[in-house]
Amino acid sequence: MVDRKQGGAMDGRRAGRTAREAIYVACAVVAIAAFAFAFTDPFVVTLAGYTCAFALFALSINIILGGVGEVPLGQCLFFGVGAYGAAIGMGKLGLPFEVAVLIALVVSVVLAAIIGVVTLRLTGAYFSIVSWGLTGVAMVAATNLEEITGGPLGLFGFPPIEIGPLQLSDPQTYFAVTATILLLAILFLVALRRSPFGAAMDSVRQNPHLARSVGVDVARVRLKAFMLSAPFAALAGALAVPYTQIVTPEVFSVANTVDGLLMVLLGGAQLVVGPVIGAAMFTLIPQVMNLDPNVRILVFSSIIILIMMFAPGGLHQLGVALRDRLGRKSDDDRSR
Repeated sequence: MVDRKQGGAMDGRRAGRTAREAIYVACAVVAIAAFAFAFTDPFVVTLAGYTCAFALFALSINIILGGVGEVPLGQCLFFGVGAYGAAIGMGKLGLPFEVAVLIALVVSVVLAAIIGVVTLRLTGAYFSIVSWGLTGVAMVAATNLEEITGGPLGLFGFPPIEIGPLQLSDPQTYFAVTATILLLAILFLVALRRSPFGAAMDSVRQNPHLARSVGVDVARVRLKAFMLSAPFAALAGALAVPYTQIVTPEVFSVANTVDGLLMVLLGGAQLVVGPVIGAAMFTLIPQVMNLDPNVRILVFSSIIILIMMFAPGGLHQLGVALRDRLGRKSDDDRSR
């Protein structure tokens, strides 16, 4: 009887989480549609498209951070692979944008498999430091392989970037394409969390030793999560090219990963759309409010410090706490 009660409680929590995730995704759809109709300034719309692309990168970080509990400081490596893959494919090989991106995604998965076999034997700070070091190697390689990467000046002057009949140089089209891809990615990750593999990732994040004792292949789960995160990051890098119009070795900078981590922490690592919320706050709000870059750093640094002190789960934790408090207050009022 106890087991049945516990199972029923677990099923109830899962159903509740599924319902909340569905609501969050629906809100994301409404927010994206509202933004598309509310703003007509080409720069703001293009920036929104770039925000959707970088939100994909934040999602890739959260697959590792929120999935298996590791901090992937080297995730910008795959972001750079996607950006350079699209740029080299279009500029050097004359490939269509979508073909160049597809090749970059395949390369990112293969690279993640090779790197993961070596680095995922490490955990905690050791994994983070080694993955960070790999980005330095990539940056040096991109700087010196001038015939391929353009050297320090990078690659630019691309032909018109398009996906079939869709011209990504048009701000509305660029935003629509990146927002659609982002929405599909969110739906995929929601389904992934409800799958057996999602449950295995959750068990590894909470307690890898306990997960191993009940038969979970921890090493394989970590490697699969790492390989899954790579094409998300590479796709984000490729979709950033229509906005930046240039690809330099700086795409391998760990600063990009730090920005993605901040987005995840702002929105909440345990919420699928948390990184998207964080990306919108981190990118769009300062632009709409016309904040000076120095003021932006001060504001977001302060917010991060406060969140880490009082709500390590990000804005999602604050929202849940506020909902619970209002619920208790409502129950108290009815009891009176």
